[in-house]
Amino acid sequence: MKLIWLTQGGFLFETAGFRLAVDPYISNFVEKKHKMRRISKAPFLAKELKPDHIYCTHDHIDHVDPEGLPEILSFSNSCVVSGPDSVIRKYIELGIGNEKLVRTKLNVPFEAGPFKLIPIESFHSDTEATGLIIKAEGKTIYLSGDTEFKDELPENIIKEAGGKIDLAIVCINGKWGNMNDRQAFDLVVDISAAMAIPMHYGLFAENTANPAKFIELCKGKNINSFELEAGKIFEF
Repeated sequence: MKLIWLTQGGFLFETAGFRLAVDPYISNFVEKKHKMRRISKAPFLAKELKPDHIYCTHDHIDHVDPEGLPEILSFSNSCVVSGPDSVIRKYIELGIGNEKLVRTKLNVPFEAGPFKLIPIESFHSDTEATGLIIKAEGKTIYLSGDTEFKDELPENIIKEAGGKIDLAIVCINGKWGNMNDRQAFDLVVDISAAMAIPMHYGLFAENTANPAKFIELCKGKNINSFELEAGKIFEF
């Protein structure tokens, strides 16, 4: 399986020639709307992503990109888009046709090509926000989306993962409704993740964090952890 970080909470997964994008943010909408200072550029243009399926975890503009998403879809006519109710409402507002939409429900698995996806509850200011369990090639990935740490979160992840979690990809920025590095570390320990990758940092100067502490904590517990470089392929 190939994995590419798209900055912030965005990722591109590929297996058997099928490309799954999660929360791709490629425009400058946040910068223009909230006057935030971008400190890294999008690693791909809209025409380069070519996803077969897009899942957005929640209706915030750095996850459902109001400018970038329609542009991506203009180059990927057969692409399907999915997400919880709040995201579906935003898709419709953006003029995305019903024939492309898949409305997902918590803890109910669905298929995106060779990927099996299970939306799970997260704890964020969008009350319909989700994390995502991703299964493919015999591997199980937990992608946190945006979430705070709650005591019930590890149990929910373990239950829906249904076994060993090979990789946890977790937010660490510690503000605006997200876990900090210590909370993210506690979570990956609680779910016994074999590997852990930090995300949701390094895009905006006003909302970033240093991943070094999270990585150090993980390695102290023999959890394989490292920093991804946006736009570079990681073979998982």
